[in-house]
Amino acid sequence: MTESEPSREDSPTSAELRAIPIDDPIRQRASNIIEPPVDAQLESLPTNLMDWEDFERLLLDLGRHELGLRSLSYFGRRGQAQKGLDVVGANAHGKTEGIQSKRYQEFTVADLDSAVEKYTRSTVPFTLVRLVVGVSAKVDDRVVVERKAVLNEQLHPVDIDIWDQSRISEMLRDKPEIVIKYFGPRAAERFCVPHVLVPLEIPSPDAVATADAVLLGPLISTDAQRLVDRANDVANDDPDAALALYREVQSRLAVSGFPGHAAEFDDTVVALSIRTGQADTAIRPLMDALWTAEGKGDSLGVDRVVRRLRDLADLPEFGPTHNKVPRTPTLGAAFEIADFVSDQMHTPIPARIEMPVGATTLAARGDRARAIVFAAERALGNDDLPWIVEHREQIESTAAEVDVSDIELAIRLRLVIADATGVWADLVHIARTRMRRDLKALTLARFARHSLLQAAPADADSQWREAIGEACLAQRHADAADWLYSQRFVANRYRGIAADTWHPLAQALSDLPSRPRIVTNATEARERAFAAIHYDEPRVAAINLRRQLLDGIRSASFHDEREARRLLGQLYRTTDDLPLAAYYTIGAGDPKEAGAVAAAFGDVYHDVTEWITSPLSWVAASALQFATEQADLIPDEDLDAIVELALNAINEVATGARLDSPILGPQIYLSAYGLLAALADRLSEFHARTLLEMLADAVVVEEHHYRRTDESHVEIAAGIARAHDGNLRATALEQLVGLYARDAHPFRASARDTLLRNLDQVRDRLQEMAGNGHHEAGALLGYSDPEHISPEAAQTAAERLSQPTRNGPNGFGTGTGAVNDSLLAAVLPVERRIACIEMLLTNAAAPWEPSSNRDSYLLAASNLVDDLHEVDRIRFFRSAIDFAASPPPSQADAFNASMSSPLGMMRISDNSDCRPAATFLAGNLANTVEEKRQVRDAALRLIGFGSDDDYRVTKTLQLVQSELGDSVGLLARGSWTLRSLAAILWAEAGGLPEEFGRVFSQDRDVRVRRALASALVSADEGNGAEARDVLSHDPRWSVRSILRTP
Repeated sequence: MTESEPSREDSPTSAELRAIPIDDPIRQRASNIIEPPVDAQLESLPTNLMDWEDFERLLLDLGRHELGLRSLSYFGRRGQAQKGLDVVGANAHGKTEGIQSKRYQEFTVADLDSAVEKYTRSTVPFTLVRLVVGVSAKVDDRVVVERKAVLNEQLHPVDIDIWDQSRISEMLRDKPEIVIKYFGPRAAERFCVPHVLVPLEIPSPDAVATADAVLLGPLISTDAQRLVDRANDVANDDPDAALALYREVQSRLAVSGFPGHAAEFDDTVVALSIRTGQADTAIRPLMDALWTAEGKGDSLGVDRVVRRLRDLADLPEFGPTHNKVPRTPTLGAAFEIADFVSDQMHTPIPARIEMPVGATTLAARGDRARAIVFAAERALGNDDLPWIVEHREQIESTAAEVDVSDIELAIRLRLVIADATGVWADLVHIARTRMRRDLKALTLARFARHSLLQAAPADADSQWREAIGEACLAQRHADAADWLYSQRFVANRYRGIAADTWHPLAQALSDLPSRPRIVTNATEARERAFAAIHYDEPRVAAINLRRQLLDGIRSASFHDEREARRLLGQLYRTTDDLPLAAYYTIGAGDPKEAGAVAAAFGDVYHDVTEWITSPLSWVAASALQFATEQADLIPDEDLDAIVELALNAINEVATGARLDSPILGPQIYLSAYGLLAALADRLSEFHARTLLEMLADAVVVEEHHYRRTDESHVEIAAGIARAHDGNLRATALEQLVGLYARDAHPFRASARDTLLRNLDQVRDRLQEMAGNGHHEAGALLGYSDPEHISPEAAQTAAERLSQPTRNGPNGFGTGTGAVNDSLLAAVLPVERRIACIEMLLTNAAAPWEPSSNRDSYLLAASNLVDDLHEVDRIRFFRSAIDFAASPPPSQADAFNASMSSPLGMMRISDNSDCRPAATFLAGNLANTVEEKRQVRDAALRLIGFGSDDDYRVTKTLQLVQSELGDSVGLLARGSWTLRSLAAILWAEAGGLPEEFGRVFSQDRDVRVRRALASALVSADEGNGAEARDVLSHDPRWSVRSILRTP
């Protein structure tokens, strides 16, 4: 019998458990991997050839993986008597199990007895439930097996087990990760053959190394800890040797996939490099780390490199460095390049790129190429194409310089040039004939992006399709999936809504194994940006969104690019960088946000006419909607030019000169009509006539049809009728009435007012419409011309008003039509109207009426209160005041409130409040000073309630304004409606301080300024001279034009 383990004392010394430390040699990698002969029929692994410590390590791994032991500990100290136990550990039930290691070439009964007696003769502070004797050789002697059975009977409940070569091999059949560790990957591939139909996955050696690193730590798993210890020992006496050791540590960590851990030693390497006079030699690994960090968007990693290069170059830690002399010119150049990269990565807004030309000249060829790629792609991300053209010669020469050594950098440089110049033919030819497949895919995808930006969607779709095919052949499935979404955008934008075949295919590609992205991935930057937005860190969010934009552009992922532009626009609006917000929002084609940005400019005009002429439909349409929001601010001298742009846009879409989206918004032609509608009151006679001619055929449509231009058409016709006279006004009114007749679109108050101001011209047509059952026309006539309402129409309306509500516990609805009916019934005798008011108040108090219906009933009652008997007036006044103070509970409102949760599948957002309508009714009924004061107080108590910006409260206060003489200051602090009332009261009073007028004339809300201007026109000319002067120069046309009206 031969035992090759080191000799150990047999007498026990100390009965102590000692946890196996993480850096114990037994946890390190196998010192000598034993590769058996490659044989698919190999019956066992060569454990008998293993070193003793490696065999111990193998048993330790099997204890963890086969027995599930945790809290593994040595019993005793290494080199002392282990009382028969090498290692003990706790199983899943908390019971103790032990393992002995016996590296024998032959194992006999005597050896077994000796191993067991070492445990039975010792006093240990625990009770074993299992004792495993690990033997490196085969144990096939029947006598040993029989003796083991006897010992199990004698020592019950302790289970004695023998793990010999055969048993260990059997346990390792399905543990390829352990086989790789001790016997190599070839042994795992051949030995770990599954005996079931389910295939057994053999992990790669790298995966095993990673698993060991997670368990043990990278330094131990790479056997680098001992090098660190040796380097620390010799650092003071032999810094050269220490530097070599630390570089070996970094090399091992980097090769094993732990560059972050390798970078932790950079400071030490830098310090030793300086001490040993080898500062220049530290540049290469630091520059490699710089470009790795930049490629990942890791600004902190870039900053670490900058600090270390600053130290190497012996430059001051803080402050400018341009007037300092570095340790060597090459160190100074490396620092300058790294500092340039860091500055650019930390810039939250686009800025002109100033490349460190001198530093790139001194840098190594690879670093120079990467610095120029970085600068050129940053310029592309800034949409600064002139910068690229300006540096074209340098970029092209650099591409030629690295054409052989780094073809990927060369292609990226040439792609930037092609994007900036629009010259693609040669590059695409090279891609299709002799370029590496993945770079071919990238080139075609970038060409597709360029084609899309030139409004050539068919070409873009074809080129992305080709790029996707090449990417799949190159196993770049992640890139192919991104490009599928770009294809989907093209299809939806230019071909209309179709079955979404792109998303399922992209998802399927995303689930396939993929080689790394060809250039970069925008996902990480996007996630960092969203996290920063969530935590209200706008600077960090902007930096990462700009990175997402850059990554989207250079990877030709148009989905990422467009999303980054949209999010940047929203972010810059919140940070008040409004020109940038407009630029990115319009570029993204986000019309809703474009309107929000335009509104955020307040009274400042921002010219976006350049974007209106864009060939891209989403860009031009968003610019038009931006201009629509700012229509009131367009300078008089620019008006005709902008109107021409809008008219040209409509004509170009109609003729096909500009491609527009057939269905999905934003659309150029609808946005152009919207802008013209907003400018309708300002159109010249020529433009007004042109526009009416363009829309002449849009008035009449088939029954139950409409045109998408109807909303704009209504505002255009109304505006032209207000601004012009003669035949032009007649034509506009004819179109307006025609649109009104077919209920083309809900008419705004301004359009209805236009009809009322021209009632003599439209009365006959309105009466005809009312006679044919057009309720809106009948109500309009009832409001403006009650003498011409037919008795039959009035009686019919009264009958509807006298009907009790049908809403109840079995169901309720919204909408009553009561207001329109009340305008017709207002001409009836008082007794008939009293009956209608009584039913309206009864319905308003019904428990299943929502507040929106109650509001309608109360407003309808307000239209019926003229010339009431005093007793009825007082009765209704008290009811209205009581209702305003305490309306009856509404079950319908309670139900709606229960459906208002933002997390609900269905939401009802109804913030209506009927109390302001009740005060309005009371205001119409108030007669005495005391009653008016009651109304005033009730209205003031309701300021801030409801969802109408205090509009109804303000209208109520206007009814009792004789009681508001001392309330101007209070009203001036309220909503825009209350401030408007305060401005009107100030203009009419004539004796209040001029300071009020100065404040109102500069109010942030144009509606307040318009109200003041209108009030001043009606007031004595001597009132408010300073306010008049301010308003006459107001940046908004709708304000200054009021005072200029003769």
